[in-house]
Amino acid sequence: MSENDNECNYLDAMVGLHLGDCFEIIPLIPDKSIDMILTDPPYEFISKDPIGGGFMKNENKKHLVNIKESFGMSFNPENFLNSIKRIMKKYNLYVFTNKNLLCKYIDFAESNDYKWDILVWLKPNPVPIFNGHYLIDKEYIVYIRETGATFNTNLNYNNYFTYYFHPAGGGSKDTKHPTEKQIGLITRFAMISSNIDDIVLDPFMGSGTTGVACKNLKRRFIGIEKDEKYFEIAKRRIENHKPQENLF
Repeated sequence: MSENDNECNYLDAMVGLHLGDCFEIIPLIPDKSIDMILTDPPYEFISKDPIGGGFMKNENKKHLVNIKESFGMSFNPENFLNSIKRIMKKYNLYVFTNKNLLCKYIDFAESNDYKWDILVWLKPNPVPIFNGHYLIDKEYIVYIRETGATFNTNLNYNNYFTYYFHPAGGGSKDTKHPTEKQIGLITRFAMISSNIDDIVLDPFMGSGTTGVACKNLKRRFIGIEKDEKYFEIAKRRIENHKPQENLF
């Protein structure tokens, strides 16, 4: 990263992983050094009691308690969105969110004259809970792009739909992360909005799915995670992963 490489817990020519709070580590990243950010920050849950309900395993409930204590259940994206402007060559962001925060991301994009779109992951196997509301069968991804940011147009036509239809779950058995994202979806975004040897940052790395996708695609990767358990899982997962080519 720079003179602060000694803060990195795992580093090779293509991967740098940092255990810590992204709001403390992002200021250490040099200006205009990041090509793309792809991340899934903590955000509000529909339930007023985000720890209760459903068929969530006890270990996953504990993880959500940790998120609540660290961030609260009213994560406001404004500070995050502004903090990454300095480090990006051109603003180029994919961020998972829920419907309650969509307007905040859109307002930010429009106030900065950035292009934006809403992408959707549709899940045919949602948790069967619909007490006073429809099934939670989708996740939103907000894509924010500054003019001049990479957008590759030479991929298969099917990669450019604004929806992605895939069952929830099916992640690595070793990660046990309650909100792990589907590797195919992450791969699609990285292929479209970055190039070989570009630097992709995930400030809320979780179990390291973005890092695995970057390793497959020969992108350089910087990951930040404040939960030591998941940091170690991500580190082990990325270190042990053997790149797969010709994914799409």
